[in-house]
Amino acid sequence: LRLRPQLPHEEGLASCVQIHDNVVTLLEVSSSEAAHSLHRKHGGQAATRFVVDVAMDSSDPDAEDYVSQARCYDLVGRRVLEQTLEGFNTCLFCYGQTGTGKTTTIMGEPGRELEDEEKGILVRLLED
Repeated sequence: LRLRPQLPHEEGLASCVQIHDNVVTLLEVSSSEAAHSLHRKHGGQAATRFVVDVAMDSSDPDAEDYVSQARCYDLVGRRVLEQTLEGFNTCLFCYGQTGTGKTTTIMGEPGRELEDEEKGILVRLLED
């Protein structure tokens, strides 16, 4: 799972996603009685937690735990390549709503995908 940076129209808004290690917490933006009864409390907000294999926070380039395109490849793409070369069937699958960063993750930052630091997973796989 990879958290993308906020888009220009989202800047200044509080994030409803928190990542710590491989735990992703989704905070409810509305706090109805149903949400409170269905979800555990988290700082006064209802929250749902997910544990994933790899959680990558690419939302703030200045953060200590920022995951760049290169780090994303190291965490996910390199494993795919190694297992493919060992003879295993592999698949790299990106799923999500429009505007969530799938193309940027796979191909690179639009308009900058040929710059070394902005190359996506697929471009790096083909180069390796």
